[in-house]
Amino acid sequence: MAKKVAPKQVTPVTAAKSIEMTLEQSKAYRASLHVPAPKPMNEVQRREAFRVWWTSHKKKYGKSGKLELALWFHLKATGMDHPEKFEAGIFNFGLKKVK
Repeated sequence: MAKKVAPKQVTPVTAAKSIEMTLEQSKAYRASLHVPAPKPMNEVQRREAFRVWWTSHKKKYGKSGKLELALWFHLKATGMDHPEKFEAGIFNFGLKKVK
């Protein structure tokens, strides 16, 4: 039979060795651990983000600005209407970078 190992018990001596902080230090430590969640963009903000993105990238695809509305409807229909998915959505539409 295998020997059973007893779990390590915390004694007052080992607990005293733990790091002690003042109230201000502990508040600062907890505040440094906090990472705020990003606020989701609404549809108008996503549309504006795409307009700005397409304005700066349309020459890379060799297209004019007239295609913007069709691209936006495609991105919206395929669920790629978030800024991090714009390039994948344009590739899904069938456009490839010229330059």
